Amino acid sequence: MKIKLLIIFIIGLTQTKTYSQEAVNRYFVYFSDKAGDTYPFSIATPSDFLTQRAIDRREKQNIQIDESDLPVDPSYMQGLKDVGVEVYFSSRWMNGALIQADTTLLDDLQMLTYVDSVAWIAESTRLSSDQTIPEEPTTFEEPGSVNGDSDIQLIMLGADHMHADDIKGQGMIIAVLDNGFTGVDRHSPFQHIWENDKIIATKDFVSNSGNVFQFGDHGTSVFSLIASNYESENGNLIGTAPEAHFILCVTEEGGSEDRVEEYNFLLGAEFADSLGADVINGSLGYRLFDIGEHNYNFEDMDGETTIVSKAATLAATKGMIVALSAGNEGNKTWGRITPPADAKGVLTVGSVDADFSYSSFSSKGNTADGRIKPDVAAFGGASAVVRGSGNIQRGSGTSFASPLIAGFAAGIWQANPDWTSAEVIAAIKNSGHLNSQPDSLRGWGVPNYAYAVSGETALNVTDILEEKVTIYPNPFNGDTLYLTTEGKFEKGMIIRVLDPKGSLIYNKEFKRKQIKENMELNLDSSQQGVYFLFLQIGNNQKVVKLINF
Repeated sequence: MKIKLLIIFIIGLTQTKTYSQEAVNRYFVYFSDKAGDTYPFSIATPSDFLTQRAIDRREKQNIQIDESDLPVDPSYMQGLKDVGVEVYFSSRWMNGALIQADTTLLDDLQMLTYVDSVAWIAESTRLSSDQTIPEEPTTFEEPGSVNGDSDIQLIMLGADHMHADDIKGQGMIIAVLDNGFTGVDRHSPFQHIWENDKIIATKDFVSNSGNVFQFGDHGTSVFSLIASNYESENGNLIGTAPEAHFILCVTEEGGSEDRVEEYNFLLGAEFADSLGADVINGSLGYRLFDIGEHNYNFEDMDGETTIVSKAATLAATKGMIVALSAGNEGNKTWGRITPPADAKGVLTVGSVDADFSYSSFSSKGNTADGRIKPDVAAFGGASAVVRGSGNIQRGSGTSFASPLIAGFAAGIWQANPDWTSAEVIAAIKNSGHLNSQPDSLRGWGVPNYAYAVSGETALNVTDILEEKVTIYPNPFNGDTLYLTTEGKFEKGMIIRVLDPKGSLIYNKEFKRKQIKENMELNLDSSQQGVYFLFLQIGNNQKVVKLINF
């Protein structure tokens, strides 16, 4: 089988970049087939190359194991080594290998009968066979500072009710692909993960060091939005799926931007697949590279052209839910989503602020082939996250909206184990507050647990307002708010108020008989700034922005 790629750079004498005779760079070698006389693998015996959990996930969703699931031919890998190149990782889905090689060996590589092509994906070396596996931690440090709570990011999704129903990701496996996880092995928001053996595998695809708890802390912050479980007098940070199991992969290379990172994402997704992951989160995007001829244009945003979008689409076809950040280009010249946000069959996630309004930095859709993107949105405007230092701070970006949805999706699937990944995605989209009119900024909107878990379609915002509630004064000064109500509230009403730090300062459920035409709310509102009142009537939610002066 010949691999046909729309974007590939064949290494030969016509390269636009000139190297010294002994330059060593990174390449991806595409093989021509998986059909040699000595090829040892068969679709009939998938347990030779997939875990039982990965096989079961396919069987539950009637997904056939096919040639793309088969490993590369081991004799081909050995043949590369015999030429003298350094061989590190292989890709089942794209039938190839990631290598480091001296440029003087490229002609010998391309002479091999089973080599289809060679793609130049990064300058210089980075990979090594020397690995140091870190010891499992036994002591953990408390955050030096806590400047944010996770209440608002959970309440917007209804994930607080999901947790109240004891749906916290139990029995699910979530893979996080990012730039490093500094501090995850040192800080108390992650202590429960180690004490309960929640990390089932780690892999560093960037340098092959064996240690993912280094390099960067973007992955730390992303991971905290799914997995953290921290409460103190000063604040809290609870992830959307804190009791799931996790696979942590370093795929993003700090200090440079090269095509190799797309292939690292591919390898990380395959690794997660082989171990039976249910959900993958990727808060990464690739459009411009250090090697200018590798850059992508908008025409490439069709879900079928870029390597990383192909990888994300393939992951989705294997029955996993893939949550991806839309990108942070909304208020920049480019403006649009970046790969892999254009992938097919995934959940591309944009960002909203606390009042559900579009965050100006969030990348806009649609795709080059006209599909609506993003698919959904979550609170990325000022998310509470754990930094590599262990401190809890607020940060902005679609990178932080995506993991909220990844953990949320794991919870919805946990509650509905007979659903397919496609059915879970459909339920999440249909539960969005913009489901009747999805757009290119927030997609189907912010999903709602009560609707998503039942598979129902959320009501329009106008329907929510039929049972009228007026809140005054606004702006307010003091500790008292007043509500006037009209209509019947058969399902009761829940009122929650968050202060400017995002901390929950008022949370009360009113039964039908407790709801009066005129009601008084007494708050501890000592801070000046913007407050958010979340009014839940049945499964419907209304948000009111309040100003305390």
